[in-house]
Formats: sequence, C-alpha cells, structure tokens
Amino acid sequence: MEKSPQVAIEKFMNQIVGMGNYEMAFLFSEEGLPMAEVCGQETIPEDRLVEMSLLFQEVMKMADVIGGISQVREIVIEGSNRRKIIFRFFQAFHQNLILSLVIPPRKTYKGLTNKLMKLVEKVSE
Repeated sequence: MEKSPQVAIEKFMNQIVGMGNYEMAFLFSEEGLPMAEVCGQETIPEDRLVEMSLLFQEVMKMADVIGGISQVREIVIEGSNRRKIIFRFFQAFHQNLILSLVIPPRKTYKGLTNKLMKLVEKVSE
C-alpha cells in the first residue's frame, strides 16, 4: 500500500528537524487548515503560525496593490538572535499552500526547503 501524501511529507520534515535545520515545520492550506506538521523540542503554538500565515496573505495583497509586487514567494522574519520564521507560498494539491518553518540560528534552510516543496508538489500530482 502506498503512503499517504501527509506521511511522505511529514517523514521528510522529520528528517530535516532531526538534522537540526528546522525546529518546526507546518504545511497549511490558504484557509489555515493543517496538512502536515512536525515539531521539535521547542514549539510555537500552531495557531500563532496560522494567524501569521493568514496575516501575511493580506500583506501579500497589499504588496501587490501598493508596490506592484505580485506572487510573493517567501517572507522571512529574522530576530537579533538569528532565529528565523519562514513563510513560503506555493501551489500544490490544486490550491495555494503555506509552508511555515522555524529555523534555528546559523542553520541553512533554502536548499532543504526547496526539496520539501518539490516533494509536496510531486505527491500532489
């Protein structure tokens, strides 16, 4: 029997959390419904990330209206402690998705996040 898309996505998320490159990873629909998630030891309440994801969708609309910036792909919030919260916006499963990631200080994330997005796109076909 084939694994469900959620299992495949969460397996890869777990590998990245295990390597220490993500503290947390959530995949949400544009309505804020969770599709996959993995938390390490440090956790931020999921509902806070959903709220931020929904808020950033409004920010993206305003960026388009005010600055002509369309199809925002990523929003990064980085603190003075170098910890980051990343929001990636893309399409899969015939809908807009939001990948929310918490990245520890001095850890790479872009290459792994690109691989994760490609995995999500592949299992959505």
